[in-house]
Amino acid sequence: MPSPLVPSPILWCLAAFLCGSIPFGLLLVKLAGKGDVRAHGSGNIGATNVSRVGGKVLGVVTLLLDIAKGFLPVFLARKAGVGVDLLALMALAAVLGHVFTPWLKFQGGKGVATALGVILAADAAMVLLPLGIFIFALWLTRHVSLGSILAAAMVPVQLFLTRGAHRPVAELLGQGPAPVLPWAALAVLVIWKHRENILRLQAGTESKLWGAKKEDVHVQG
Repeated sequence: MPSPLVPSPILWCLAAFLCGSIPFGLLLVKLAGKGDVRAHGSGNIGATNVSRVGGKVLGVVTLLLDIAKGFLPVFLARKAGVGVDLLALMALAAVLGHVFTPWLKFQGGKGVATALGVILAADAAMVLLPLGIFIFALWLTRHVSLGSILAAAMVPVQLFLTRGAHRPVAELLGQGPAPVLPWAALAVLVIWKHRENILRLQAGTESKLWGAKKEDVHVQG
């Protein structure tokens, strides 16, 4: 039975969801007097659209805050001694909060930056393969969306490759498949949020990071 001083698993996950739900991109653009970021560009609240509407500095700040809102609840829970199975659920909850933020009628971003934050907090080694794939895909194709999709797909692959290592998350694989499911669900969620990008990639109409016309760029968030 949990100690009364230690939050229950439901409260941990709720805290992660609420933290992830903060729409920093929208708030920063409004505070800068640039209006509603959803009315411009792709309509996304993520860092790339924010940088277009409010400038590169706001874009970078949004990126860092979106990473931080995923990192903070999982990091604090880990320091409090929360088990890796609950950390996985909290990671998924934080990304769900960003993607389905209740403050914007459950219409949020695509979860890439927040997913990076939760992975860094849970087990930084899990970032290596997805980040490498993202950078390589972006360098090769200039499609942020393709890099994000491939990076998300690499999260469960990274878990499989590190199954023999004594890493916090890799140890889940010795406990059966159930605790790993939230990480797989997180990857599927991010890929699902890119379904329109996938259609444009198939049609050859997806915009690229460099060399695309400003009004045609489709961004991630």
